[in-house]
Amino acid sequence: MPRTTEHLGAVFARREAPGRALAAHAEAIAEACHAMAGRFHRGGRLFTFGNGGAATDAQHIAVEFVHPVIVGKRALPALSLTGDVATLTGVGAAAGFADIFAHQLRHFAAPDDIALGVSPDGRCADVLAGLRTARDMGLLTVALLGGDGGDIAAAGVAGHRIVVPSDDPRVVKEVHVTAYHVLWELVHVLLEQPGVLGPEVIT
Repeated sequence: MPRTTEHLGAVFARREAPGRALAAHAEAIAEACHAMAGRFHRGGRLFTFGNGGAATDAQHIAVEFVHPVIVGKRALPALSLTGDVATLTGVGAAAGFADIFAHQLRHFAAPDDIALGVSPDGRCADVLAGLRTARDMGLLTVALLGGDGGDIAAAGVAGHRIVVPSDDPRVVKEVHVTAYHVLWELVHVLLEQPGVLGPEVIT
């Protein structure tokens, strides 16, 4: 029993600092939510993307926005760029895997839209390329990252970054799930009170 208790303590300890770090960055998260709400208010759409387990997170984020599980919440236009196998493999075969998200953004997105990339270690070349393309097109760019933020943070391609300071991919994923649920909730809070978005976006 003592060994089990010790192990359980270590499991929670690995999560404590990253969880506290998320709370400590509340202002930056609120700024991302404010910017996202402004884009949605002007008719913008959300495009999400990531690899492997993060591809599933991208799909989760998109469905949360386009099909809210909370009754009475507004559905917002969102699409994951990870779901079309034909497009992913076609672009990957013709132009290289690193272009799979950038290619779709070039053909689907407009300057008022939002690009949200998920990379647990910040070193996904296709997420980096997607965010760079989105930034260059004028989209709002948001990145959910892990570790030290990796190449994506260093490249400065995301206007808003939420970095989970952990090298454990399980912990990063858990905190990312919390982070994007906070994004979803605060975006809706802001859209329900459009006066806080600023006079330039009030209809």
